[in-house]
Amino acid sequence: MFDSITKSVYLRVSSSFDSNIGYLDCGEHKVLIDSGTGMFTEKLEQDLQGLGVSLDAITDIVLTHSHIDHVGGVIPLLKEGNPKIHAHKADADMINSGNMSPTLSETFGSRIPQFEIEGVLEDADVIDFGDLKVKVLHTPGHSAGSICLHLEEQGLIFTGDTMFSGSSFGRVDLPGGNARELVDSLKKLSEIDFQIALPGHMSPVIGNARSSAKSSYEQAKNWFRV
Repeated sequence: MFDSITKSVYLRVSSSFDSNIGYLDCGEHKVLIDSGTGMFTEKLEQDLQGLGVSLDAITDIVLTHSHIDHVGGVIPLLKEGNPKIHAHKADADMINSGNMSPTLSETFGSRIPQFEIEGVLEDADVIDFGDLKVKVLHTPGHSAGSICLHLEEQGLIFTGDTMFSGSSFGRVDLPGGNARELVDSLKKLSEIDFQIALPGHMSPVIGNARSSAKSSYEQAKNWFRV
């Protein structure tokens, strides 16, 4: 089920290996933030229908990074419609060249066919979805192409697998992970005034999310001793 976070922003918190999935209702643009593994697309369809949206109405999918639990659902969604896929250049260039290693699909005993990432993103880019503007924050550490998505007017950031609730943060022991970069990325988030954090897993942080980001930063700095 998608929970209403603000007037135009919804979050579906996963109870499985899937990532959380965000939905932005931007008038003509119907946007998903991440797409899960693709194993539960029928349930995703049911939950979207609860918002009056069909799978083939999705116009855009923005990936916070390209690990399989966030990107696998792109494939069934492309079979239903023609959404534009957006991802950071560090992931997009590899996937567009046919190198699917950023998905880690083989690490988890699966295979994701190549798809096109048309929206190649870099730090500080602003994606214009009409009713909503989304600022890209490159936050490597969990993976090279990790990004957070800042909706400044709403005081909200989709934090992907960079920052979680409870002073926690993304793992760095997978290919492309880097502890020093993750600490720097958490510091970057801790310096932004935002109230709501919508992470890639676990529950959202509603209220004073900057304080939670500061706690995650301090915890990661002590944990990794960097």
